[in-house]
Amino acid sequence: MSIEVVFQNHTHRLRFTFRPLRVPVSDDGLFARGSIIRRVYADAALNFGAGRALLLQIAHPSVAAAVSDHSDFECRPLDRLFATLYALTVVIYGSRSDAARIGAAVERVHERIIGLNYHALDPELLCWVNATLSRTAIDLYQLLIGPLSTAELDEFVAEARKIGAVFGCPIEAQPRSWPEFCAYWDGMVASLAVSDAARRICRSVLRGVGLPLRPLWLPLLVVNRAVAAALLPERLRREFELPWRRRERAIARLALGATAAILPRMPEGWRQLGPELLLSPRSASN
Repeated sequence: MSIEVVFQNHTHRLRFTFRPLRVPVSDDGLFARGSIIRRVYADAALNFGAGRALLLQIAHPSVAAAVSDHSDFECRPLDRLFATLYALTVVIYGSRSDAARIGAAVERVHERIIGLNYHALDPELLCWVNATLSRTAIDLYQLLIGPLSTAELDEFVAEARKIGAVFGCPIEAQPRSWPEFCAYWDGMVASLAVSDAARRICRSVLRGVGLPLRPLWLPLLVVNRAVAAALLPERLRREFELPWRRRERAIARLALGATAAILPRMPEGWRQLGPELLLSPRSASN
């Protein structure tokens, strides 16, 4: 039994479903089996990235307002995380037809997310969300596994454009190479401003408000908070009012250091089981 995300009636929900423990990735997908984007996104190193990616997303005031106004994150904190993981997994490792299905389903969810100064289908917001996922994946892979060559970084950015396009961000609106991506990234980060809504979401998510059996999650939450703080630019860490005392620095250093020492020594196949554990059988059909 595993968790599956169901997109229905302009929303999404989690459900438990019976399926094989491992589902092979598709050979009829948007990306080849040995592509750099499949290799990087599959790696267990990225498990540390969810907090950082979310905080970078909501540091954009429009994204924070949309999440605050339209998400019940305080009641169902796992839904958005699993919805993002599931959608990404299907697009990257599933078949082309299921990537199109997920893209259409996400568009139906987003088309109703409209507020005073935002629309979830705004290409600027869609491109930024995709960029936070891409940059977090690249940064964690290079920090914990090993460096990527300039050619690999260019290839990753080119392939990430296809993911953005599936979710509604026009290809031409996205950076075409690693240098272009870095210039776009630096400009966007400089423009971010953490709002009160963003700080409220941050506190709720990093404290695990609404999690079932929350006390069991506390050790993981402590590590996740420290690692998220460590991976953020210093200015944003201050604006989110995240604690960054000797204790948090030590926890982050231990967690990331131990992972960097262990993961690269594991067989690549063991580190990259995530997609096979998340895919549903229909998403891997050829």
